[in-house]
Amino acid sequence: MLLMLAIAIIFMASCGERKQAGTSTSQADSLIAAAYQQHDYEQLLLLTDELQGSGNLTDMKANYWRGYAYSRQRKMRLAENYWKKAVALDVSSSEDMDYYAKSANRLAALLLLRGEYEATLRAAMPAVEKIEQTGNDYNSDYVYLLTSIGCCQLRLGNPQEAESSFQEVYQKYKHIIDTDGNVSNFNSAIAGIITITDNYLSQKNFEQARVWTDHLEEFLLRYEQLPTAKAEYLDKQWARLNLYRACALEGLGFKKEASAAYLTALQTSYAKTSDGLLEATSYLMSAHRWVEAARNYEMLDEQMNKYNIAPTLDNIQHLMLPKFRANMGAHRNDSALAVGARIVQRLDSAIVWNQQDDAAELATIYNTQQKEAEIAQQKADLARQRFVATSVALVLVIVFFGLFIYFRHLAAKRLEHAYQKLEIANAKAEESSRMKTVFIQQISHEIRTPLNILSGFTQIITTPGLELDDATRQDVNQKITENTSRITGLVNKMLELSDASSRSVIERNDSVLAIQIAAQAAEDSGISNCQHVRFDMQVTDEASAAMLTTNLQQATRALSLLLDNGQKFTKEGTVVLKVNMQPSMAEFVVEDTGIGVPENEAEHIFEEFVQLDDYHEGTGIGLTVARSICRRLGGDVVLDTTYSGGARFVMTLPSA
Repeated sequence: MLLMLAIAIIFMASCGERKQAGTSTSQADSLIAAAYQQHDYEQLLLLTDELQGSGNLTDMKANYWRGYAYSRQRKMRLAENYWKKAVALDVSSSEDMDYYAKSANRLAALLLLRGEYEATLRAAMPAVEKIEQTGNDYNSDYVYLLTSIGCCQLRLGNPQEAESSFQEVYQKYKHIIDTDGNVSNFNSAIAGIITITDNYLSQKNFEQARVWTDHLEEFLLRYEQLPTAKAEYLDKQWARLNLYRACALEGLGFKKEASAAYLTALQTSYAKTSDGLLEATSYLMSAHRWVEAARNYEMLDEQMNKYNIAPTLDNIQHLMLPKFRANMGAHRNDSALAVGARIVQRLDSAIVWNQQDDAAELATIYNTQQKEAEIAQQKADLARQRFVATSVALVLVIVFFGLFIYFRHLAAKRLEHAYQKLEIANAKAEESSRMKTVFIQQISHEIRTPLNILSGFTQIITTPGLELDDATRQDVNQKITENTSRITGLVNKMLELSDASSRSVIERNDSVLAIQIAAQAAEDSGISNCQHVRFDMQVTDEASAAMLTTNLQQATRALSLLLDNGQKFTKEGTVVLKVNMQPSMAEFVVEDTGIGVPENEAEHIFEEFVQLDDYHEGTGIGLTVARSICRRLGGDVVLDTTYSGGARFVMTLPSA
């Protein structure tokens, strides 16, 4: 009876935890929505990290909101990175599917804006298929994905396929607003039609552009009938409609009708704003009305400052060059020269800005990868702690019901305290990671693989009620041991790397035979037992009796790193270790029949993190450490570029 009571209490507690989790999830959504509505994107990022770490925000939603926040901060590489992570996740719920569609839509729109049309298709087409499989193909995200596909087809020279895609878009939008004609759905439909019209105009397909201005007019007339229609929004879209129509008619040669459409646009309030005047320049320049276009462009600098438009190459191309052409067409030579001078002045700044912006975003990407690994570790730690706490609580309930309540409360306090410590440690780790960006780039993959394996096996062995046979348990233990050793090796390499930059001399207090260093290095590297290479050690008579005054441990480590390098890059073949004497020097030569090293990379390979072949595992620090040790022992490690049968490294140590 006591056992049944314990089980009942555990069940009730788990129900309470699920209810609490549901409440927390609702609160998490409210916090995210508040930051979104206030346009506080830094707060949005902080909330996303915190709520995902506590389990109140799914990975799909977290990656979408991170991408959104970074896109609003104009950190497009970071936004792209997180939206790609979102669409790569498994969809396990209807909410996940909603945020999958949002992420795919944002990603496709970003790539389309950058002009990466094939990449846009690779992102959009699988997303469209997945959404169609769920039957959720009548929502704005899905339809805008179709719009992106059509725009790419048009840009890549497939106008018939594009027209077919756009017709499907039109029919989908009509169905959506017929079914639920709210303001949001109308806004999405109008934005999609504007995108299609703009793409036809940019491709100078004026006939189709005119057709789509008619579709835009149809939707605007229907939007006007809504009780909640916004007058300012309508005014802006009517202005755009007539500006697009003027461009299309001008391109078709209907100059009088084009001028009339332009005059209609000028009657709107939006056309009198700075933004409206700048949008009108497309028609004015196509109609060769250079003086009016040049006059409209006079507020360009003011607008760029108002919206804090960065000096990028795209902005120079799409904003400043048209201003230059307008002034030239209007014969405003002085103004044109002034604009040309500003273009030249800003060109260098734009190149530098682009480089700095890319570098900063890449650095942040590497930092966030480290942060994600830390969050994953925190989740594993919390899961393990919860399991232990639950087990202890169950035993205590069987012993005495009252003690169960007490220890459950105590366990909760311990978990809260542990989580606070983890948050503090996480903050310190984030600060430290800024100084290790380059190293993270090389080692993040190396360390994430064994961590994922350990996490997976930990979940297996800690699953309640799961029985494992002896063979399976032994295999799991072996895998955990192997990957723990692998992580330990990586940590040791990090320690060696930090020591490698030191210029301090290593104490040479050992008197040892040169052959002893060679034999110990062969044993430490395990090359004698390597299955895919043949190992041969050749020692001259003079070297077999030669004594060296050195540091046995460090010298052995340097030589074992060279042997490791030889067996790693020799798929099938021979690795030879030759030991001979030179005047005042012992020479250890490691020859392999592997892939070799180009002569122009002879020094580059000794730099930190350099890997000439991405298909081989490693961190790119072995040769760096080996050379550092030898030089601090008074010797050196060099690549013999005269050897063409693979790679030959020559390590020297002073004999006295």
